[in-house]
Amino acid sequence: MNYDIRLEVRSDPRHLGLIRTLIHDWVDGFGLPHELVHDVVLAIDEACSNVIRHAYEGRGDGPLEIRLQALPEHLEFEVRDQGVPCPQECHERRSLEAPDADELQPGGLGVQLMHQVFDQVVFCPGEKRGNCVTMRLLRKR
Repeated sequence: MNYDIRLEVRSDPRHLGLIRTLIHDWVDGFGLPHELVHDVVLAIDEACSNVIRHAYEGRGDGPLEIRLQALPEHLEFEVRDQGVPCPQECHERRSLEAPDADELQPGGLGVQLMHQVFDQVVFCPGEKRGNCVTMRLLRKR
């Protein structure tokens, strides 16, 4: 497949700012509402942060690949890694309800944000190594 942009960086959290800027500038060029651009950037940042935190268990030396493609029907975002595969229960869509402040714990909301922002989210964990999450945003909204 021919991608508009293909970026490969190490799983170092210091690269997240560069990724956010790249995503923002690319998506903003399509004339989408500012709030939607912000939400897309946040969701991709969550996907990349999950790679660093979970797939690479905090290690900053693993490959993290981001692919962007503008198709006539949708914008496509792909985040790939070669880390520990994501368990099924971690990437399933759940209904979100306002959490009780006393029970609020970090984690798990990034995946749900991806499901809320994008029209389609597909997780493909490898059998032994690696993950790929593909997120599609319809161009006609």
